[in-house]
Amino acid sequence: MQQIEQIVASLRDEGFRITPQRMAIVDYLLKTEDHPSAELIYKVVRKRYPMVSLSTVYKTLELLREKKLVNEIEVEGETRFDAHTNEHINLVCLKCGKIDDLDEASLKDIQIKAAKKSKYLILKSNFELHGYCNDCKSKMKI
Repeated sequence: MQQIEQIVASLRDEGFRITPQRMAIVDYLLKTEDHPSAELIYKVVRKRYPMVSLSTVYKTLELLREKKLVNEIEVEGETRFDAHTNEHINLVCLKCGKIDDLDEASLKDIQIKAAKKSKYLILKSNFELHGYCNDCKSKMKI
């Protein structure tokens, strides 16, 4: 995961303005373990910066996505954001929409097996597993 200083420096070097609102958006993304939607980010940042607009959040997220500083994940038609841009597996709950990260080593094992079987040279992967989180699973009648 990147540090806020690296992201700010990267954006500033490319001529982008670094406002307190943008800093708050980046800071929240880096500190949260969740994979929030733009609307959730807006609600959180607005508590500290009441003048921030939803448009600012969307524009900042789009900029961060273009610069490959965040990843987008689609969950039941809703876009969620992940500042953990290293390759990893996302576990997505089909009931509550929770997203958890699974370590990089697990993905490497899959990549190695896929490369051997397919003879592909695998350069990058984006991997999601869909199922039920522990909380939702325990509430189900199986």
